[in-house]
Amino acid sequence: MISLFTHIKKNNIVFGIACVAVATLGLSFKAILIKLLYQAAPEIDAITILALRFLMALPFFFILLKFFSPARSSNEFRVENLYSVFILGAVGFYLSALLDFSSLAYIPASLERLILFLYPTFVVILSYLLKMQEFSRRTIIALCISYCGIALVFQEQAIVFDADTIKGVLLVFSAAIVFAAYTVGSVKPIKQLGAIRFTAYAMMAATVVTLAHAFSVHGLMIFDQEIKIYLLILIMAIFSTVVPLILIAEGVRRIGASKSSIVSMSGPVVTLYFAYLILGEVIGLMQVVGAVLIIVGISFVSKRN
Repeated sequence: MISLFTHIKKNNIVFGIACVAVATLGLSFKAILIKLLYQAAPEIDAITILALRFLMALPFFFILLKFFSPARSSNEFRVENLYSVFILGAVGFYLSALLDFSSLAYIPASLERLILFLYPTFVVILSYLLKMQEFSRRTIIALCISYCGIALVFQEQAIVFDADTIKGVLLVFSAAIVFAAYTVGSVKPIKQLGAIRFTAYAMMAATVVTLAHAFSVHGLMIFDQEIKIYLLILIMAIFSTVVPLILIAEGVRRIGASKSSIVSMSGPVVTLYFAYLILGEVIGLMQVVGAVLIIVGISFVSKRN
């Protein structure tokens, strides 16, 4: 086993694919963990889960900064970076996560993941509106394929499209739009600081905002949780937050962003499988077809025009 791991690690492509695959697994499992938390403690809310998640992940952010310190001063954190990092951290991680976590109180994990996976299409649309890029024919076709896919998923869910479902759908759509705005806005700071350093700083900023929100609503009661709740959130903080951050960066370094994005396309399928296996969610034929169309559309959007 050790020799096999050593061989894989020496092979840049195989190891890079493995890194992105494990990161995708962790990110895909986040929705499952949140649904399990709601089942284990029906009284818990999104801001409590989010605050405890960020608190548990915070020490790892400091460790990341320690081990990913820049070799040259040109990559050091400057005062002028403070405002952009704070705003992007608050918007990209706090607000989008709060909306996303809240949506899972109303809709299945499989539906949440498929809608959230549309965020690259929102990136393309925002970039076009901000005059950062033009639509190509392939981009338009990709957008049409993606939204046909989500239409099929909605058609599958139509039989249970009650007020709670509509609320959950609107929340996760909002989360995807907010995260798309974060993605567009973070391009320049990432070039200045590096992906991991910027993300760690942004996560720290999001932690501050999240804790302020949580304490203003619940005070110290956010810590009044059972051991199983802490364990589930700890798993989320490590396996679905910190580890993917490291592995995706390592995967991109070894195999490039394009191949990494292709591997990560398996995310919705992984979530669908675990939602069926662990949560007992019903997966219909149209939902599977819709998922395939969304993945195909996103794969086109993610490629260079």
